[in-house]
Amino acid sequence: MVDQTSGSSAAGSGSAGKAAVMGWIIDAQEDLMRPDGRFYIRDLNDDSDPGAAEVIPALKTALEWMRENCALMVFTGGWHGLEDPLIDALNPDPARGTYPPHSMGRSPNASERAGAEVVSEIRPHDPLILPHDAVVADAEAIAERAIRESRPVFVRKAGFDVFEGNPGTGAFLRAVSRRIGGDGGPAPRLLVAGVPRDLSVSHAVSGMNERGYDVTVLKDTTWGLGLEAEADTLARWAGEGSVTTLGELGAGSAE
Repeated sequence: MVDQTSGSSAAGSGSAGKAAVMGWIIDAQEDLMRPDGRFYIRDLNDDSDPGAAEVIPALKTALEWMRENCALMVFTGGWHGLEDPLIDALNPDPARGTYPPHSMGRSPNASERAGAEVVSEIRPHDPLILPHDAVVADAEAIAERAIRESRPVFVRKAGFDVFEGNPGTGAFLRAVSRRIGGDGGPAPRLLVAGVPRDLSVSHAVSGMNERGYDVTVLKDTTWGLGLEAEADTLARWAGEGSVTTLGELGAGSAE
């Protein structure tokens, strides 16, 4: 089971030799989680698939547990402009890695920008922002403030991969690790939830594992596009790190 560490005791847990936990909720945005969103997450090959709105209650349950037990809360989300390579307003084709405009946080249009917000059910209050074009200095400053002020962080990104889509993500994680665990202390454990399972979540989990972090995915908080069979994705994550459920975590079941 994940260590149940509150934000107020994060430093203490690190000095005691136990890794604190960071909660990561990935791309749970209006355009992706709502059936009327610009890029609703559902199986692209199955018109009967109800889609990602099904896991909003599970994400609420996960967030409640994370707020009580994690040293830091991180949200990620696409923060796109029309110039981003994955955005194709005319001929989007998932086979080529392009998708319709969505999560347009850099749009001059207020309605389009609204689709980039985290869904209201789990929207963080007054988060610190790591901008999509962050540099190392930005990442380190945000990490320091997040720990000092016990505030959530919203990592904006220009691509599905949080490490490629935001050049400051790696530095942010390293800086948080130093501040939570101290020099030579254990890196934080990463508890991951969100969508889409076979794009943003998959990229994030792979990137975290490649960087040596201890990653656990809450499988009942994810939803996919049908780009990879769910069983294959979960098997890969289990082989790289850990997969669990809200019940196994001790968070109870989503309503």
